[in-house]
Amino acid sequence: MSYNADDCPDSGDTVGSGGGSGGSSAASSGGGGTTAELNCATPTSPGMTRQDAVVAMHGDGSTDGGDAASSTTAPMPGYEPCDPLIILNLFQSLSATTNSLELQMKINLHLKALTRSPYVFLVPILHSSEEGLIQVINDNVLEKEIRFSINSSHFRSGSHHNGYPFVIDDLNKDFSEVIEMVVGNKHNTLIYDILGPKVSKLQSQTSTTSASSTSSLNELNFTSSVQQTQQTYNGATMVPPLQQQQIALFVCIAGDSSSRSRYQFYIDDTFRYVLGHLVTAFELYEEKRVRDQCQNLLQVARRLLGKIGDLGQLLRGVMTEAKELAAAERCSLFLLDKHTGELVSKVFDGNEASKEIRIESGKGIAGYVAQTGKLLNIRNAYQHPLFYKGVDESTGFKTRNILCFPICDEEGVIGVAQLCNKLSGFHFDKCDEEVATAFSVYCGISIMHALVHKQVQKAEARYKLSQELLLYHMKVPDMEVNHALEAVKEPDREQQELYRTFPRFEFCPRDVKDQALSVQLAMRMFYDLNFVSSFKIHEYKLARFVLLVQKGYRDTPYHNWWHAFSVAHFAYSLMMNLRLIERGIITKMQGFSFLIAAFCHDLDHRGISNSYQTQTSSPLARLYSSEGSVNERHHLSQAICILNDSSSKILDGLSTTEFKECIDYLRELILATDLANHFRILPRLKKLRAEYLTEGSNQRLLLSLMITCCDLNDQIKSWKTVQHVAHLVYAEFFAEGDLEKQMGLRPNAMMDRKKACIPMLQIEFLTTVIRPTFEILVQIFPETGTFLETIDSNREQWERVRNRAAQQGNGSDTAGNGATEPCSGCNATAECCDFTCYTKVND
Repeated sequence: MSYNADDCPDSGDTVGSGGGSGGSSAASSGGGGTTAELNCATPTSPGMTRQDAVVAMHGDGSTDGGDAASSTTAPMPGYEPCDPLIILNLFQSLSATTNSLELQMKINLHLKALTRSPYVFLVPILHSSEEGLIQVINDNVLEKEIRFSINSSHFRSGSHHNGYPFVIDDLNKDFSEVIEMVVGNKHNTLIYDILGPKVSKLQSQTSTTSASSTSSLNELNFTSSVQQTQQTYNGATMVPPLQQQQIALFVCIAGDSSSRSRYQFYIDDTFRYVLGHLVTAFELYEEKRVRDQCQNLLQVARRLLGKIGDLGQLLRGVMTEAKELAAAERCSLFLLDKHTGELVSKVFDGNEASKEIRIESGKGIAGYVAQTGKLLNIRNAYQHPLFYKGVDESTGFKTRNILCFPICDEEGVIGVAQLCNKLSGFHFDKCDEEVATAFSVYCGISIMHALVHKQVQKAEARYKLSQELLLYHMKVPDMEVNHALEAVKEPDREQQELYRTFPRFEFCPRDVKDQALSVQLAMRMFYDLNFVSSFKIHEYKLARFVLLVQKGYRDTPYHNWWHAFSVAHFAYSLMMNLRLIERGIITKMQGFSFLIAAFCHDLDHRGISNSYQTQTSSPLARLYSSEGSVNERHHLSQAICILNDSSSKILDGLSTTEFKECIDYLRELILATDLANHFRILPRLKKLRAEYLTEGSNQRLLLSLMITCCDLNDQIKSWKTVQHVAHLVYAEFFAEGDLEKQMGLRPNAMMDRKKACIPMLQIEFLTTVIRPTFEILVQIFPETGTFLETIDSNREQWERVRNRAAQQGNGSDTAGNGATEPCSGCNATAECCDFTCYTKVND
């Protein structure tokens, strides 16, 4: 109860006793005489000065309801106001800190000194979490703060106009248990509620005043009254806006009913000045708690994410962290088996279970949480219908309370964590629920990462096994290795003659025919370019490397070992004839990487294009499509696999820095063989000039240009080779077109054997791709000018084939889709792609 000095008459006026609320009046019985004093109006929120606060009381403690002009009473002993200096000193000491614990200690000691009570403590109400909080008894800070739930529905306010009391329902038992736990039951405890403003956007005013009412522990009937003060202005009665209030805190003091009014007097006197500062301190404390809680959760997340490599270790870590965060005695963790819908646990309380535990969906507390996805906080386990007591009876463990919460990913529940028995406190509180909810998010992320990591580990293991299997089937007998080494070291006369013409551009690798001889020639390239001595390559490993690369190519019409051998020969010829390394145009490491890339650039090619891989979502596309260049990335992977094999590690002699540099060049060069990448950098390639090749990124651009020229080098060979290669290329193209038709897809015109006209396609290819690419090479190295002459010559050959075929038929009209119709030089049932007409013409 409070008094408002503004409502008291001046000392010179004659006033009588005013009517008041007897149940909430400041009353106390005591001996001694009585002296007539002024009687203030109905008490309201604090705000008066103590000098103006005088109370007229009868000896029996009741408020005189007589006439205000004639009734006077004697003051009760012990109601003298505190020395203003004491209040001032208290406020000064409180204003020096915002630490809620220090403020509570000082206020407790102040009230204890005034009331001479054995103990005093405050119970702030946290409306955001609907909890009461006990931290300090007298000047002793509890080792662990105590929180207990107070639901807002417990507070019902009656009519403000009629002064009906506030009532707290269903709170007596919880509050009694808490107080008995902290101070025992030796003394009776009086409880006072201190009202503070309830801030609302709809309020026209805010208030910093408070009111209090009293009750004993055995009779928790908190009351407070609100007075509407009427003011008259020019004869009109005005009613000021009503200020909404809510309970800010409880003050608990040891005492009996006879001390109730006197204690309230001192409480009003104290909180009139300090309530606002104290409430602010509590709010700062809660903000700091939430901030610290977030920091703790981030630390927990960091520790959990560090364990995703081992799911079992992660689950044990989750349980340990959950127990520590919520101060629980035990923890169980279940993962949801999506196939059966059951909850499965192999770890209990941080230890491996002797056998797997399974819980049906919807059964028990964990099953219910998994099914609903909602947190469940059970204060008394034995009174909950979902709790099964049989486990406690069989283990001897006593379950008091349970906090069970779901662990979710973006799709739904993936597991359930169950905490048992709060170690400090009666049960798990709102704070524990908040921590559990936030913690479950980190758990979900960590567990999903662990499961994905486990799948990745399995995939890597399967990949390694498949690579081992591949290398096993590609296994090179020692006899082949020894034979290749002997042939290279001691060539016969025929081979020596072949070696003299081998470096020339005119040499056609496809004319070799003998695979064993091609391996020997491939090894010869490394010797001729001094890579074996410069990079300390073991000869035995070099022979095995070349043989493994040869076996790594599939038996496709075009993308096979002979294509790789041809590409590598052109790279070798460029470095030998143009003296690229000697002139400093490229480094020896770049040249070494260039030659390896030429050999490996189409390893394990399946004879199908990147577009087909992506369109059909092949295994390679699923693995590489997000990065682009599906085939080329697979070729690179296969190359690194062979280079990492202990028996073919030709990079063993490199330092760590050189090894990384070589692999980096290898990656760039193999990916550059994708024509899509070539066209992407074509504008930059056209700006290359011989005098600026060593500047900036020009060296890398030159390497990309040269590897593309190597890949297309068949087109600068003799007409016989060009025609033969066209047969091979289109055999692959048409096979891919047939596959697309079988899948209900429409193949590209050049891959459709019924629409494609090879001479026309070859002419277009030479004009738009081959000549522009080699023009750049000739611009940089004029000594290669014969390449353009050969290209033009081959283009003329294709034009003659087209014209002669057209003369024998109907002129090869163009179809509506832009593709050339099959020439009629073939028989009526034959298709243009079988080369019948071309063979006749050229024969």
